[in-house]
Amino acid sequence: MDFISWLLTLVGIGSDRAMRQSDLRAEVARLNAEVAGELGRTLDILSMATPRLKRLASQIGAEHPEIQLGIVNFLDEQQALTLAMLKQTEDNKVRIAAVRGFPDWDKAVRDFQEWRITASRIPPWIQGVVDQYDTVFLENGIR
Repeated sequence: MDFISWLLTLVGIGSDRAMRQSDLRAEVARLNAEVAGELGRTLDILSMATPRLKRLASQIGAEHPEIQLGIVNFLDEQQALTLAMLKQTEDNKVRIAAVRGFPDWDKAVRDFQEWRITASRIPPWIQGVVDQYDTVFLENGIR
């Protein structure tokens, strides 16, 4: 009887460990999806604002080419960075689904929580910059 109890205990421990890893994997996948959602919001903001801001910036291009170039470069860089981060979330999906995945799932959860917090700050920041550009253009009578 002692052997059977010992064997059942080992099976239970293995099952608990597998369930915990499965829960952590699901949490990482959820956080990754939330990051992708925030990045999608950022792309939406940039997609809506970029054509308008580039048009407005082109109106001051003759007098202030450095300002026009700065605005255009900012918008293009932010869109490129957002697309690169979005590609990273797609790569993470594959890694999460892989059998090996991450060697330390607890660390992966912590890292993805930090990434999620950082990603949640991006859309409001981008919207704030876009609003500031709009305000400056409006104050200077550029429409």
